[in-house]
Amino acid sequence: MDDFVIPEDRDPSLIGEIGFAPAFHLTLEYDGRHIEETPHGDRILRRITGGTIFGRIEGTVYPHGAGEFSLRREDGVTDINGHVLLQDDSGEWFYIRNIGYSREDGYFRVSSWVDVDVRGQYGWALGLLFVGIARPSENGGLAIDYYEVL
Repeated sequence: MDDFVIPEDRDPSLIGEIGFAPAFHLTLEYDGRHIEETPHGDRILRRITGGTIFGRIEGTVYPHGAGEFSLRREDGVTDINGHVLLQDDSGEWFYIRNIGYSREDGYFRVSSWVDVDVRGQYGWALGLLFVGIARPSENGGLAIDYYEVL
């Protein structure tokens, strides 16, 4: 077996520092939850009916273009799979994709990215990765604080 060699382009001096900067806050409202028993666990299906976003992106959740399609596994962990369509006050659309995990102990994290029209004002968000920390909101929905990964 050959010795393990780290490629030159992986030199630690070529890797930048990592950090996080607050980006935006999202609240989501839901319809009732529908659960399907699958061989992989319980598939959680629910339509996102509304919500708001504020911070570096400001607007409202479009109620007919968003949903959650998560999977609760036998070990109690839920694989998060959420899609959110939003619109700002000027009518510009943007899409947020959330994937991550929630656990029974309250740990709930998502990695997310935004897709927007390259001609619009939110082009700065293209190609960026966001990390979200989620928690239940007072109305039975969800609140997510997003941080840009620097």
